[in-house]
Amino acid sequence: MQALWKLALEPIAESLADPNSYGFRPKRSTADAIEYCFTTLAKRKSPEWVLEGDIRGCFDNFSHDWILKHIPMDKVVLRRWLKAGFIDKGTLFATEAGTPQGGILTPRTMLHTFHSVV
Repeated sequence: MQALWKLALEPIAESLADPNSYGFRPKRSTADAIEYCFTTLAKRKSPEWVLEGDIRGCFDNFSHDWILKHIPMDKVVLRRWLKAGFIDKGTLFATEAGTPQGGILTPRTMLHTFHSVV
C-alpha cells in the first residue's frame, strides 16, 4: 500500500523539490551528484566551501501534526502509518513523533517536508 502512495506522491514531491537534491530521487544517482559537484566547483568563481550534513534524529523528531497538515494524501491512512509504532526485540513501542525510518514512503514525505521547511 505504501508503494502505491509513493507513486501518487512522487510527482508532487518532484515538482517541489530542490533541483540540486539527489538523495532518494528517481532517475538521480550518486554519480549525478558527483558530476554536479565537479562542474560547479571547476568554475573560476566556484564556491569555496561545500557543506555536507547528516541531521541527527531527523526521522525521529518530525511532528505528526505538521506532517498530517502538509503531506497531500489521505489523512486517515497517513495517521495510521505514523502511529503504527515499531517492534524492537519483541516489544511494540508507540510512535508519538517522527516517521518510520526505512519505510518506502518516508523519503517521499521527507523530500516534501524539507522543501516546505526551507
